[in-house]
Amino acid sequence: METQIVLAAFNARYAHSAFGARWLLANLGELRSQARLVEFDLKVRPRVAAEKILAHNPRLVAIGCYIWNIDLATRVAALLRRLRPGLKIVLGGPEISHETEEQEIFRYADCVICGEGELEFPRCCRRLLEGEGFPEDGRIVRAEPVDLERVELPYDCYTDEDIAHRAVYVEAARGCPFRCEYCMSSLDSAVRRFPARRLFPALEKLIGRGARVFRFIDRTFNLDEAFAVQVLEFFLERHRPGMMLHFEVVPNRLPDGLLAAVKRCPPGMLQFEVGIQTFNPEVARRVSRPLDIRAIEANLHRLRRETAVHIHADLIAGLPGEEMVGFGAGFDRLLALEPQEIQLGILKRLRGAPIARHSREWKMVYSPHAPYEILQTSLIPFADMQRLARFARYWDIVANSGRFARTAPLLWEGAPSPFAAFMAWSDWLYARTGATANLHLVRLARLLLEFLVRERGMERERVAAVLLEDYRSGNRTDLPGFLKESADSSGPSPRGNGATARQARHRATGRNLPPS
Repeated sequence: METQIVLAAFNARYAHSAFGARWLLANLGELRSQARLVEFDLKVRPRVAAEKILAHNPRLVAIGCYIWNIDLATRVAALLRRLRPGLKIVLGGPEISHETEEQEIFRYADCVICGEGELEFPRCCRRLLEGEGFPEDGRIVRAEPVDLERVELPYDCYTDEDIAHRAVYVEAARGCPFRCEYCMSSLDSAVRRFPARRLFPALEKLIGRGARVFRFIDRTFNLDEAFAVQVLEFFLERHRPGMMLHFEVVPNRLPDGLLAAVKRCPPGMLQFEVGIQTFNPEVARRVSRPLDIRAIEANLHRLRRETAVHIHADLIAGLPGEEMVGFGAGFDRLLALEPQEIQLGILKRLRGAPIARHSREWKMVYSPHAPYEILQTSLIPFADMQRLARFARYWDIVANSGRFARTAPLLWEGAPSPFAAFMAWSDWLYARTGATANLHLVRLARLLLEFLVRERGMERERVAAVLLEDYRSGNRTDLPGFLKESADSSGPSPRGNGATARQARHRATGRNLPPS
């Protein structure tokens, strides 16, 4: 069958899969046989992407617009319009669903679908392919939330290659009951669940095809205890080596029934993304973020001490009314709870999100370019926001990466504020290198040794020995010259194994996971 429709997806990286595009493909009805999904990552050159899309000779191209791909998507759309003026272009996705007419890419669109497009997209395709088109002032289609009983599930659209090499995204519910103003989910407060009688057979089929890594995109997985337990029980009964489930959870909600189910999950099976965002009650109230610090701390303590779940905790820098000192205090408080990863995000002004209402009062200046990160506020000047951005980057490559699981804690050992101590390293590292990228492992190890010895006054032998342990944990056979002396004194290098490497990645805070 001739390809009439190309769904062009621009993913952040190859390992990601275009979940939204698969939803559209699954619901095209009789047009599905005439449609093809073409995926790219952000490294693709616009002309190459246009060439590959046009090679299918489509009559209609649909492009999903997200904060991470809007620049590339705009360039490709512009090329497509120049090369094939008669080609129909349909846009959708969260980035184009708000402030639609202000965006350059809108100029190239025959139709823009704002909102959930599963049922609206095939209608638009039929209309455009039949030559009816949309009037100039009617190109924006406002889609209503779909009935989750009616839509076709997208899981058959995952190919064998996807299952083997890409993340398999899963959606058990849509919407979020909370109103956090920095988040797009605050615009959809009605939580709707996909019927279990449809969802679980689809998951069963994916497992049968070899899927082992499932990333649930639900905003609040643990909102409904009974359903969350049901999901965990389903996967526990079908557990296979290498199975991993990623969930986003509400940190102040860990009922006993859910905790009991989590305890049964073996090491490596569960990863919880825990959105803390701030420990400042006033800031949380200002952005309508529920914050029960006592419950958060108690629940994280229980997860770390009683379960094998991997905790990925989030903080946001630049929220209205939070200064650098307050953010640092929150970081220290979170680090003391010992999550395996701390993700430091810089506030972004997502199109349509209510956070924009604070801009004038707190003098919040955002970058005009995607991803629209905060540049400065009345309490954090631009220079300090840059320091925070570098701190986040260096924390990611030194602490979160797990490559320096034993060495990283030396950076704040004995310091009254780990945040201030790591910031000292961050400032020093940037002054020394002028770089936040292309800092390879050996160079970072050498710089860590130099900083800890010269700036922190630690014994070279001790630091080198710890660095050597980290270096060997990655099963590396080479050895940098500056670590050879320590290696000679410590004896032959032990043969590493996968378990050792995995455990090292989970020790970013210096605390071991339960044994695997």
